[in-house]
Amino acid sequence: MSIVKWSKKLVLAAGLVAAGVAGAADYPDHPINGVIAWGAGGGTDTVTRLMTPIAEKVLGKSVILANKTGATGAIATQSVYSGKTDGYTVLFHAENPQLYQVLGLSPLSYDEFEPVMLFVQGSTVIVVPKDSPLKTYDDLIKAAKANQGKMSIGISGVGGQPWVTSTLLKKVEGVNFNPVAFDGDGPLVTALLGKQLDVSGLAVGAAVQYIKNGDLRALAIMKSSPNESIPEVPHITKLNPAFTDAMKASGFFYGVFVKKGTPQPIIDKLAGAYKMALNDTKFKDYAKMNGLSVMGLTGKEARTFINDWRSQISWLIYEAGAGKNSPEKFGIPKPGAAKK
Repeated sequence: MSIVKWSKKLVLAAGLVAAGVAGAADYPDHPINGVIAWGAGGGTDTVTRLMTPIAEKVLGKSVILANKTGATGAIATQSVYSGKTDGYTVLFHAENPQLYQVLGLSPLSYDEFEPVMLFVQGSTVIVVPKDSPLKTYDDLIKAAKANQGKMSIGISGVGGQPWVTSTLLKKVEGVNFNPVAFDGDGPLVTALLGKQLDVSGLAVGAAVQYIKNGDLRALAIMKSSPNESIPEVPHITKLNPAFTDAMKASGFFYGVFVKKGTPQPIIDKLAGAYKMALNDTKFKDYAKMNGLSVMGLTGKEARTFINDWRSQISWLIYEAGAGKNSPEKFGIPKPGAAKK
């Protein structure tokens, strides 16, 4: 390449960078579109809608929220990925994209996105309708073994936390259920209240009020310690120590993401706005009441967390026979292998 041509390309690249910086300085100058990957009333939706009005005050512009459900959030993920890298379309999602490749749901993962902020981390609670004959976790396992593949378990799609819970129960306890899919925790709660399901695994935040008022019965927390919002519910490793390894990366997380390539100043502005929301007293009270641990992770810390989570859970799922592809195919290290 001649010096003249190389110089022209350098000038063009510098101009594009300058334009991007200038655009970031004015960001946002019109409303932002926020795509929620799960249905109304679920954990991701509720946390997003609680935090966003606070963030809007910092940003000075509206964030127009819309639920785009389906395929365990893969439809929303693809929608945001297909958009621009200008910060005007953001994704509110949970942990699920880190399992898409292994489950064969999508070629995408959070490798194609930047984590603006991981908001909270939570646990799954196994629940049954209030009039269920199942009084304890032991009752559930005995009934499932006596009726292999017949008891209905509500899931939010392959790869969602209820599905992960059913996979863990299959691996550790040797029980199979009949999965029935819904668009998130909100519809799952409705189905349980209507006695359309035998059992499900819900985010604690989505189930806690129904547990406390007696509309749902909690059998176990998928965690290695009690959840302070419902401390009377036994944790799974107390009920069966065989779950200990599986609980090392248990639970779920919610956060906000943008397509990779979005200018860092825009990411920083979004992160700053949602940090204000995360530190709001009302939100902290909500998180505590609903058994959520506040994270607030950004940048490299957020990236390390989501990749470590993917390593643990994707290999667990694959070795349980529930994955379509080996994590190795996508360069996902086996837990412990990367540190050798």
